[in-house]
Amino acid sequence: MMKFATSAMAALAALLTFSPGLQAQAEVQGVTDTEIVLGTHLDLSGPINFWGLPVKNGMEMAVDDINAAGGIHGRKLRLLIEDMGYDPKKAVLATQKLLTRDRIFAMVGSMGTVTSAATMPLVLEQGLPHLFPITPAEMFALPFDRLKFAYFAPYYDDVRTSLKYLIAKNGYSRIGVLYQDDEFGANILKAAQDQLAESGLELVSVTSYKRGATDFSSQIARLRSDSADLVVMGTIVRETVGAMAAARNLGWDADFLVSQAGYAPIVAELGKGAVAGLYAGAMTPIPYPDTASPDVLDWIGRYKPKFNQDPNIEAVVGYMVIATAAMGMENAGRDLTVDSLVAGLEQIRDYRNIFGTSPISFTPDDHLATRHTFLAQIQNGRWVPLTGFMHYGE
Repeated sequence: MMKFATSAMAALAALLTFSPGLQAQAEVQGVTDTEIVLGTHLDLSGPINFWGLPVKNGMEMAVDDINAAGGIHGRKLRLLIEDMGYDPKKAVLATQKLLTRDRIFAMVGSMGTVTSAATMPLVLEQGLPHLFPITPAEMFALPFDRLKFAYFAPYYDDVRTSLKYLIAKNGYSRIGVLYQDDEFGANILKAAQDQLAESGLELVSVTSYKRGATDFSSQIARLRSDSADLVVMGTIVRETVGAMAAARNLGWDADFLVSQAGYAPIVAELGKGAVAGLYAGAMTPIPYPDTASPDVLDWIGRYKPKFNQDPNIEAVVGYMVIATAAMGMENAGRDLTVDSLVAGLEQIRDYRNIFGTSPISFTPDDHLATRHTFLAQIQNGRWVPLTGFMHYGE
């Protein structure tokens, strides 16, 4: 009996030694012969759950579509979603659970700048891929790390590109900034400062607010007293509407520019006339049914009955990040490891999805998908693209 056991163990050792694929697979966290486990944390109950809930829908629809088509080289995707309420402490706890208890293969589409900034180090320390956080902050691509991949054009590029275009086209000369007092807002402020310096201008007014603020009357009064003719806003959805409503209530008709963080149909829906004329940088056209391509119409037609609501840009974002991660896994081949996934993502070149997003590419020394955005404006209650894809350096 002992002799048989020893022989069996020796045979198994020889099999592992001479079957690199089998040995590698046994060591890959979150990957079995039939399944790939992915994880993310979203705001499903906090101040930006109007982003988190449709993102969740889009992610789940992408997983269902991929699995219905046979999965990734015969493996089905399983996506684990944790609610962090847009709280960095809760995000850390959620990430620790995903890494140690659920043993995910990769973090995909974690939500928010401050929350993802708190959790990305945990993922990287575990030696796992940190893919496409739902934030355009540049820190998720730079400094370069082979395990970091970012999907969205950075806030910095987005704001500089839009601001450069608007200064040249509309002749603004008195620029003010209203920004959230955190890492997100700091990106917006720096972009405005740098673009004005290149344009030979200086900021005439700068004011900030704390995350979660609802009253912007004092900040708007200051910007107005400093005679800003264009206000660059480091705001998200609720704050964008609140700030512009405060301006219109004072009878102030200055123009406003927001980053991708405020580019969402809900801004037009909630703000109504107060946000008319608002400019924003954007990467993907809003999927309005009457202007959608046949492919997007088909996607809308499948989404609506599944979730009993119309899809919005947030649902598109959720779908895109999962679909792009799956593309990298497909390119990786059947022997899926962290290394093969990285190589698979780096094969993506000039990819254009059905939604009209800026073309994306990754290379072995650049894991930022794109720096190109277009300028959009709210006209008659909806977002309308005003330009093609641009970059401030071009």
